Amino acid sequence: MEKFLGVLFCGGRGERLGEITNFISKSFIPVYDKPVFRFGLELLENSKKIEEIIILTNEDNDTKLRQLGHRTIVQSDSRVNDMFSGWDFVKKYLRTKSHGVLVPSDNICEVKIDNLIKTFEKKNSEFLFSIKDIGSKEKLSQMGCFDIETGKFHYKNPDPPSKYGVIAPYIIENSPVNISGRNMFESADKEVVFHKGYWFDIGDNDSLLEASIWRQKIIKGF
Repeated sequence: MEKFLGVLFCGGRGERLGEITNFISKSFIPVYDKPVFRFGLELLENSKKIEEIIILTNEDNDTKLRQLGHRTIVQSDSRVNDMFSGWDFVKKYLRTKSHGVLVPSDNICEVKIDNLIKTFEKKNSEFLFSIKDIGSKEKLSQMGCFDIETGKFHYKNPDPPSKYGVIAPYIIENSPVNISGRNMFESADKEVVFHKGYWFDIGDNDSLLEASIWRQKIIKGF
């Protein structure tokens, strides 16, 4: 039976959020009533297929996360610059044989991770990711997009050739080979899932406001 390790990434600096991140870590910024990292963590905690959860974080966040009872690993900033290098760092640090379920701490999305894992296993994939019709060219230019016709991945292209943004969670095979994002998104053994639920990327103030209003409506029931 395959084993899966959940990894929540809490090491981002949040430059696009401006002055606010001089006083509070991006991972701890409240979305109405809840710090944003809790949304991604709850996705992992709700899985019945994930055996263990690790938070990959920086030194600034580590003490607080440990005080809350979470198991953490402090990343080496010289070795970790994205989720893929972060996964390499985690699997080597832990010497784990498990596959990875990678979740960013600044995203909120409607997804059942166990359904993604089942698809990953059924298709015998080495990498699974989701794509979503973002509806904003400006937003797409700030993230990765995937062209379903050519099978090509484009990162922060000022003129995105596709309307589909790439979103996590990512499910990735445990391989001894060092990987990069482009290699995985364009792999012959990838599996692409269309995401149709809600999704927020808390990377800028407008997105933070939008997500907070969404959360308020849920809490208040309107």
